Amino acid sequence: MNKVTVRAPVRADLAGGTLDLWPLYLFHPGSRTVNVAISYYAESEVVETGDSGIEVHLTDQQYEQRYESLHEIAADPKAALVHRVLEHFHLTGIRITTRTDAPRGSGLGGSSALTVTLVRALCELSGTPIEGDELVALVRDLETRLIGVPAGIQDYYPPVYGGLAALHLNPGAVVRHEIPLPIERLAEHMLLHYTGVAHFSGTNNWEMYKRQIDGKRKVQKGFSRIVQSAIEMEKALMNGDFRAAGEALGHEWVNRKTLIQGISTPEIDTAIAAATAAGAWAGKVCGAGGGGCIVFLLPPERREDVRRALEGAPGRVLDAAPVAHGLSIERSGGAPSESFAGRRLAPQRSAPIEQLYLYGGRGAYKPFIMVDAVVTQSEARSGVHQTVMRTYAAAIDVAEASVTWSDAKLINPNTLKMHAEPDPNRPITARISYDALAQAAAQAQETFKQFVADREKLQLFHNAAFAVYSQPPETRESFLARCKEEANRRLDNEAERLESTFRRRIDQVKERSERDKRELESKEQRPNDGPADNVTVGWGQTLYNITSGKPAAVADAPQSVLEIDYMEKISQIQRAWDKELQARRDELFSKAKEVEEITLTPSPKNIEVTKYLILWATKL
Repeated sequence: MNKVTVRAPVRADLAGGTLDLWPLYLFHPGSRTVNVAISYYAESEVVETGDSGIEVHLTDQQYEQRYESLHEIAADPKAALVHRVLEHFHLTGIRITTRTDAPRGSGLGGSSALTVTLVRALCELSGTPIEGDELVALVRDLETRLIGVPAGIQDYYPPVYGGLAALHLNPGAVVRHEIPLPIERLAEHMLLHYTGVAHFSGTNNWEMYKRQIDGKRKVQKGFSRIVQSAIEMEKALMNGDFRAAGEALGHEWVNRKTLIQGISTPEIDTAIAAATAAGAWAGKVCGAGGGGCIVFLLPPERREDVRRALEGAPGRVLDAAPVAHGLSIERSGGAPSESFAGRRLAPQRSAPIEQLYLYGGRGAYKPFIMVDAVVTQSEARSGVHQTVMRTYAAAIDVAEASVTWSDAKLINPNTLKMHAEPDPNRPITARISYDALAQAAAQAQETFKQFVADREKLQLFHNAAFAVYSQPPETRESFLARCKEEANRRLDNEAERLESTFRRRIDQVKERSERDKRELESKEQRPNDGPADNVTVGWGQTLYNITSGKPAAVADAPQSVLEIDYMEKISQIQRAWDKELQARRDELFSKAKEVEEITLTPSPKNIEVTKYLILWATKL
């Protein structure tokens, strides 16, 4: 009997949760989630029984049952997950056993990890194994059917790939960006605590989802702030700055609590207060909130203090740590195999290299190498993450049996008429064997990524004073214009601030002038009943409009020493206003011109070869 066992880690999310629900992240550019696989596991074991029934053993629920058909299992709510998956694969005659280490409702994505293991095991047993992002997409869709509300995607990546990563939620593609931080260093600074209160992520996530779609400004602003917290988290971890990561964790939690009521609970508040008082930098609830686990970031030397402090809070500290590995597969009679994360899509040297033939042109066929590659370029500080697809072609030097990538050209394969068989009317004059061609192609593959890294540089621009970055494919001129707009925006804010300050000064001058007038009136003995000179005429008629710099029109010249003194003080204030505003204008527009150029070069690990073949053509 065939047996497949798949085991995968669950995850702890550090920032950006809920944004992974489509289409929420489309409304918030730069969205990402940061999470890490941890040493709690989900496991599914599937065994062929040789009969037509379905046996299910849910170890965590101490539930065991046999069903004679898919229709029968559909009627059992306790086996809802198994039913949804089997409904897709149309399999019977099997025994399924599932188990998880993570506490139920912990917010660690245990149910999603379990679905990953079950789907992957059934894929293996049915002879149609799928891996990586294709596996993530299938699990997401099946789990959405199960829970009846939109399912996010962040929970599936740690079980499949393992390790610490940021998922960049780009329009058209979600790209996993590995964070190259030694996992043991993160383990020293991280602690998990279970509050003892289970939660259901679908409910909270769906409530936040609806409020975003319904245009609730409070939720929309909250999500935008969470995006910034996630960017801060990724930047801090990329730099190995754990204190900054702790600050980002704290910002994420503060912003998340404002989204809807019920995200925090008394148990969560008590635990976070106890841990931070004992030296933790910050803590936040895992998953959608309302219960479950709390992840803390802390200085290693304060770990025992924090653990002792949490003993007085509801729940318990979990003995879990970050792990680098994703799912593993054990087949009956075989050794465990690692997950897709370590595989490459490009052909290996031992694999035959495909050959295609280009129709059209004149002359004899000559050999070329054609390569499709996905190039990913990231800059953590700016949040820029760009993925492009490139197709290059380079001639094979028949005499030297080598490829010179420096002469390669970018081509559009969609415009080429390629066939599996050569044009019968076109000769192949190259005197080289397939083995020699394959060897040349394999050797060239080693240097292709370096060639692409040298060619696919990305130019960014940065203004440190305004903390803004360009966005591909923004030119230097466009970026300078944007910096100038930012300078104008800041100048408007400064003008409002200065106007408020100078109006207060003018009010003070007016008050002093009126007080002087009253004192003068009290000292003078006037035989007539006529009014004294009214300096408020100067206030009402000659007050400078400090927002435009133009004095109001006056019909008569000042009539008294008081009014002359009053107007002189107003003029002094106006001149001071003009001078300070001009100084701020000069400073801001000078800063707008301070542009730093940043050149991004993709590393070989961010260049993924998806097609590598020999193309016969007359020329390209």
